[in-house]
Amino acid sequence: MEQLNTVVAQLIRENRKLKRQVEKLTATATNRASGTVDRSLRAIQKRAQKALAAAPARRRRRTATKRTTRKKATG
Repeated sequence: MEQLNTVVAQLIRENRKLKRQVEKLTATATNRASGTVDRSLRAIQKRAQKALAAAPARRRRRTATKRTTRKKATG
């Protein structure tokens, strides 16, 4: 009976240790995943800002027909 109690106590200790490891690995995996998501969001945000900043810089070229010509002064 004594030996059974010892084995059970050892199994309980090992179970607690494994639970702690699982919690630690889960937290690490969550942090890695959130890091990847953060990087992706930053990349999307950067592309959107670049696209918005570049949009007003594009202007239509004036055509030659719209150009006004002045008459030469005779005098």
